[in-house]
Amino acid sequence: MGRTGKYTVVRACNDHGAITLREYPRNGTLYVVEYDDPDVEAELSSLDAGSVVELNLRRAGRRGNAWCAESAQPVDPA
Repeated sequence: MGRTGKYTVVRACNDHGAITLREYPRNGTLYVVEYDDPDVEAELSSLDAGSVVELNLRRAGRRGNAWCAESAQPVDPA
C-alpha cells in the first residue's frame, strides 16, 4: 500500500532516523522510519519542523503507522 501527498514536518529527524509528519492540510500523523536511498534520507533530514514536503510513501513492513519514503520534494511556502 502506498500513498502520495503533501505533509508537514511535526518533528524533525531524530537520532534513529525517524521523522514525524502530519498530512497537509489534514491532521493525520504518520512516521517515516525507512528510506529508499540515502538522497531521500538526506533531503528529509535537512527539513525543520513546519516545513512542507511532497512524498511518495509505502508501508514499512507490517507496522501500523510506519512508512518508507520513496521520494521527497520540498514544497515552497506560498
